[in-house]
Amino acid sequence: MWLQFRPVLALFFLSLGQYLSAAPVNALDADSTLRDDLVTKARVFQDQGYRTQAIALLQQADQLAKQLSEDSSETGLLLAQLYFELGEYPLSLNLITRTLDQSESKAIEARALNILASVQSILNDVKTATDTFARAYTASLASGDQAMTLTVLTNHLRHELDNKNANKSLAIGKQLLTLSSTLGVRSDTVEIQISIGDLFIRIADQTGEDNFYRQALSILQQAETTAKNQGQVRLQSYAIGHQGRLLINQNKLEDGIQRLTTANFLANTRRAFESAYLWQWQLARALRLQGKTDDAISGYQTAIGTLEHVRTELINGSPFTFPQKVQPLFAELSDLLLTAAIEAKTQPRRQTYLKQVQTVLEQSKSAELQDYFQNDCVIPDQAVDLKLVEAATAIIYPVILADRLEVLVNIDDQVYQFVQSISASALEQLANDFRYNLELDQGDDEYKALGEELHELVFADVEPLLREKSVETLLVIPDGILRTIPFSAFFDGDQYMIEKYAIATTPGISLTFPKRLDVQEATLFAGGISHSVQGFSSLPGVPGELDKLQDQHGAQILHNEEFQRSTIEAQLSSEQYSIVHIATHGHFDSNPQQSYLLTYDGKLTMDLLEQSIGSRQQTGNTLDLLVLSACETAVGDNRAALGLAGVALKAGARSAVASLWQISDAATVLIIGSFYDHATKDHISKAQALKKAQNELINSERHSHPSDWAPFLLIGNWL
Repeated sequence: MWLQFRPVLALFFLSLGQYLSAAPVNALDADSTLRDDLVTKARVFQDQGYRTQAIALLQQADQLAKQLSEDSSETGLLLAQLYFELGEYPLSLNLITRTLDQSESKAIEARALNILASVQSILNDVKTATDTFARAYTASLASGDQAMTLTVLTNHLRHELDNKNANKSLAIGKQLLTLSSTLGVRSDTVEIQISIGDLFIRIADQTGEDNFYRQALSILQQAETTAKNQGQVRLQSYAIGHQGRLLINQNKLEDGIQRLTTANFLANTRRAFESAYLWQWQLARALRLQGKTDDAISGYQTAIGTLEHVRTELINGSPFTFPQKVQPLFAELSDLLLTAAIEAKTQPRRQTYLKQVQTVLEQSKSAELQDYFQNDCVIPDQAVDLKLVEAATAIIYPVILADRLEVLVNIDDQVYQFVQSISASALEQLANDFRYNLELDQGDDEYKALGEELHELVFADVEPLLREKSVETLLVIPDGILRTIPFSAFFDGDQYMIEKYAIATTPGISLTFPKRLDVQEATLFAGGISHSVQGFSSLPGVPGELDKLQDQHGAQILHNEEFQRSTIEAQLSSEQYSIVHIATHGHFDSNPQQSYLLTYDGKLTMDLLEQSIGSRQQTGNTLDLLVLSACETAVGDNRAALGLAGVALKAGARSAVASLWQISDAATVLIIGSFYDHATKDHISKAQALKKAQNELINSERHSHPSDWAPFLLIGNWL
């Protein structure tokens, strides 16, 4: 399914500038004139994509409006939109709230609610966003602003399509059909025509209502004509490109290729890479449909290369950019390469395709983390050479596709391919059921039956190869929903996987830097909270956990009232520690801005963690190990688990040990203590140390259930 990528300058929703241009200018008041000049210049910067400069000017205009006791709704809305585009959602929401409180204008209310609903949609507050869009629509009707009504409906339709609400999408689409027919060829509505055309194609794709294809083609042709007459080459490219995409969807390949080639040419003449990669992507799809496999592969790779030109711009917007707008590109290329590998007639040819898949998967994992953390610098500059991974280690890539699960295994620089027939939705249900039965000991063995099903899918065909190659450690790069479950608890009917192999996970092998812990030089800082603070439950096991680290490993300790945010930040940035252990409530969320570690007086966000620990990277003294002993992610929340998987990278640490869900204090003390003992005294890898610690609980009477040992993951460097 095609997913539209918002152009740099405003196809996500119409620029508010055209709706705010009617503000009266008091020529007799120099301050008012200056304010209006600042707003005008800010709009120019905004239209050219210079959002930071636009914000600086609008902030000055906003202050002048306050000094003059004038209505600041216009500047507030413009600022709210810019903060929205930059992903600064709290700032955007604050300005929207202020604007709604200040103004009684229905026009202002409609515009503010439109931005508010768009923020709520991006933050995945689905029902609230739907309700807010409905309020914005009512206000826009009351204001009499037809263009704003179309804008609200367009954004609402996109929201419902993103959330697969077919009935609501059809209802809104029919409203837009009626209203859009009155637009004609007005020069100020080209962008919204293109957005409507794109969304009509998506409605037809999702629902099979071919009438929307016909309407989309008509409105896109109108937009093309208007854009051409106005000399708007970038918008002309969008109008033509979406026509080409529509024709490809209807299997009119030659006509579609002709349109897409023209759109790609126009986009490249303006260096509009944010649209050029879309048309290259669609051209690759057409080549695949024509059976031209190698040409299609080349086309997909060209699209990914073009995408790199706008990577920084992409991550300055929605934190859901990757799964909604970029992931399908990588997924389609992976699918094509995997199919080509199966069909390859020679082993060298098969290896060529499989190694290309591995490269694409690594690119995809990097892009996904950049999107999640909204930071392209989270990815290290240097990459690991796969040939340097020790022979006893197998790199496992489970790849979730719509109709199957493929497992790639890299051993000794050879890639092996295994295929299982299962739909993505069925796999998701199985993974969620497994996680649910693991978290709590419900007195039955249902988790073993589910673990067996997962073992059969992922490892049953792989294990003979692992035994043949004498593999001892599995380095798993999980995909999608598989990030939310522990591979250690997969069950073969007799044993858990962790009883046979040491297991580590990483968001990508190219993001992992193998280096053994220097036990002789290891120094440890540990802190945490056992009291109930800020409405969170107490953690009675924390004192024993910290005391053991202090007594047996010489840890520097901060406990309860001492565990203040400012003090912790100072300790974390200190280069005297190679290991940092934090025993407090930790929450990983699908929105990284809502992820945190609890301190006694507040919360330590992922950004603050990066600023403190990550600052050490500038001197080359990277933290070896970060341990988070009381974290949790929600069942089925793939993006939250992605945040957990990337926490070591975000914090600038080589490795992290963290938990998918909270476990009993007694089990935590045992498993963490045993892990440190084995890691620092047995001269073994961290992965082997965690294996030993988990096996000790498996073999105990009290803590043998996976709820007590399975959630702990070793992330990143496994040595």
